[in-house]
Amino acid sequence: MFETHTETLSVWVALAAVSAAVLGVVGELPSTAPPDAAATAATVDEVATSPPGSVATRELTAADDWMLTRRQVGLRSDGGTAHATFLRSVVPAIEGRLAAALDGRRPSRLFGSPSGFRRAVERAEAAATAGEWRPAPERMTVRRVAWGGVDVTLVG
Repeated sequence: MFETHTETLSVWVALAAVSAAVLGVVGELPSTAPPDAAATAATVDEVATSPPGSVATRELTAADDWMLTRRQVGLRSDGGTAHATFLRSVVPAIEGRLAAALDGRRPSRLFGSPSGFRRAVERAEAAATAGEWRPAPERMTVRRVAWGGVDVTLVG
């Protein structure tokens, strides 16, 4: 009546192993959701399809890092990584005179001619093909700029 069953020990060992595995999986789950890359891309698309002079900003406080290419944005945080594609290609304006144009300065005051503006845009486009992770700014700005036959959507 009070016998020890031989399979009892193996059941307890198996139960302990399964419990440890479940605890490990639960411990590795992110505590927050990944940043909303789709909403970020929607902000960019809204400006890209609007008339020149349009501007919008979006908070990126949920993202630790971001990657920006001509066709895609990537946002990364402890909750994971999310990517979204733009409807139209954009020009990353992270630094230099394009960043000043993104901030609202007139291209005619920043560049000597429309061809100088075009060359700066082409250099920024060429540099943005690979895309690299950078610390995310608190706020992203998007501006549609047109001058001298060059019509671009700047993002930075």
